[in-house]
Amino acid sequence: MFKFRFLLLISLLLSPFVHADDSIPYEQQPGNIINEIALPLTKHTAAELAKIETGGKILSVDEQRAGKNTIFRVKVLHNNGKVKVHRIDRDTGHTLP
Repeated sequence: MFKFRFLLLISLLLSPFVHADDSIPYEQQPGNIINEIALPLTKHTAAELAKIETGGKILSVDEQRAGKNTIFRVKVLHNNGKVKVHRIDRDTGHTLP
């Protein structure tokens, strides 16, 4: 009987630290900023997405047509001092190579 009470007490004490969402990647969990960005992207939301993904400072955003697709070219100053251009598809929000 003591063992059962002890295990019950331990499980009640540890329950606030157990998360059901641990198996879901952070960016797919409900309520994260990435999930709140609506598609299709605008220049502003493409810049916001690039900032969230890289943690860098946004320098500029240009819109470019590639056939029927619209691509945002987001120039980012990364924390290591390097400037990189990230290409983001307007309709899907995916970063392109």
